[in-house]
This record gives sequence, structure tokens and C-alpha cells, in this order.
Amino acid sequence: MTQHVQDCHWSVPTLLMPRPYWFSAWDAPWSCWNEHQITVLATTDACQHCPVWRQRHVKDGVGRSIPPEGAIAPEADR
Repeated sequence: MTQHVQDCHWSVPTLLMPRPYWFSAWDAPWSCWNEHQITVLATTDACQHCPVWRQRHVKDGVGRSIPPEGAIAPEADR
């Protein structure tokens, strides 16, 4: 199975990320919001070999205030 950012449970469009992350959306359209860290992705090449990549399920929802289940809280919410 090929691992694509669009199919990953942890991927979030950067524009939907909380402040200050969404400010990077123009240069990095995707972010990885996983259980270990939040990373704004300038390129999604690393997703192909990512050790925490997980298949997105149809019921997974991502919104402005809905991180993936198990994601860490952004710095502002800690």
C-alpha cells in the first residue's frame, strides 16, 4: 500500500490548523498532527515512509477545532 498524505489519519490541511500553524498554509498546504508532534509539511515526500502513518477511516472528521483522535494539543492549549 502506498502511503499518501491525503489518506493518512494524522494529516490535516494546514489552513484548518489552529493559530499559529495556519499562517504557514500558503507554503505548506498539509500538516501532520499526530500523537507525538505537530509538523507543518513543506513537502509530503516523508509521508511515503512515515513510521506513524495510519490509514484514514471514512468516519474521521477534521475541522478547525477537531484534531485527529489521539493527537497532541497545540502549544496554545497546553
